[in-house]
Amino acid sequence: MSAEPQMRHVSSEPRLREWLRRASLVDLVRVDGHSQDFSGSRAEYIYMRVRLIALVFAALAPLWIPIDFFVLPEGAFIPVLLLRLGFSLGLLALGLWATRPHSIDRARIRLLLLLLVPCCFYVGSRLILGGALPDEGIIAGYAFLPYVLVALLAIFPLTLVEGVGYFLLVGLFVIGPEIQAGSLTSLATLGHLWLLGLIAVIAVWAQLAQLHMLLRLYREATRDALTGLVNRRSLFKWMELEVTRARTQGRPLAVLLFDLDLFKRINDTYGHLTGDAVLRTFGEILRTELKGHDLVGRYGGEEFLAILPGLDLEQAKAAAERVRGACHNIAMEATDGRRFHFTTSTGVAQLRGGESPELLLSRVDAGLYHAKESGRDLVAMAVE
Repeated sequence: MSAEPQMRHVSSEPRLREWLRRASLVDLVRVDGHSQDFSGSRAEYIYMRVRLIALVFAALAPLWIPIDFFVLPEGAFIPVLLLRLGFSLGLLALGLWATRPHSIDRARIRLLLLLLVPCCFYVGSRLILGGALPDEGIIAGYAFLPYVLVALLAIFPLTLVEGVGYFLLVGLFVIGPEIQAGSLTSLATLGHLWLLGLIAVIAVWAQLAQLHMLLRLYREATRDALTGLVNRRSLFKWMELEVTRARTQGRPLAVLLFDLDLFKRINDTYGHLTGDAVLRTFGEILRTELKGHDLVGRYGGEEFLAILPGLDLEQAKAAAERVRGACHNIAMEATDGRRFHFTTSTGVAQLRGGESPELLLSRVDAGLYHAKESGRDLVAMAVE
């Protein structure tokens, strides 16, 4: 016995509007709800800031050498000089490290290195200077480095989990020398830790505020207002990135191009409000049946494109058949109470070696045309 079709009523409620205005609390705590396209953009954002800060610090660090020459205790200048040069070269290497495409995991590693290099310099200088925390004179500037690092973290759009993790890392490098010097429980050390924690709380708030704003702006700029799926501009951007990834990693990449059959007739018969409801419903079907693949969007009009990294031709065809079958299980109800069904035709193509994104899109479009010419409500492979 076939399943009873689900009934969908036409609604004019702009459901996406409220969704665009808010970022879920979960989105600010961890990355589980972030889409692949947003994570890639956030990774690029972090990469650019890490690179700029690393290059600036690498250039400024040697400028302190003349000051060290005049104020450091006898015998400390040469060890600190070597340590400072290593600090500068390490940040220079980080600033010159350029790889594409960007990923959020690689961005986290970059930010981790941006913290580790100065933290190692801080611990090394403390040990060279005898372990005690300098509290007066120019040398006291060495004690301010952890505060600078914590303050710098405020310029990155990080989740709560990420931000707290990086702050704890800096805290460990601060506490370590105090334990070694036996001054962890001194009033001076406790005062420094309290101030460092206060700055960290302010920085976390700034990180979350940045992330919240970035999520809102990104969703408004990259999502189709009607369906909530990725828009055409973002699809082209991520198509190029995924083609690059597929070639670099040697993994398959498939694309699906959907077209709602006789959509103009639906608009003419039941009205544009009903047509909009069909588009929203089909968007929900794509999100459900292609769960785990974030790069699904509205290609234009009644056409939708899905980019499926890691799937070959047969796997992509199976996914397209799931979508086609799900359309059969949906019964729409127009504003005047009339009921109807809608179907979709789909083209399927897999990336070939050396093929450009434009040629891949051209082939999948040819597959879609073949499906529609063969009677609609079909899934067709791209013509070889």
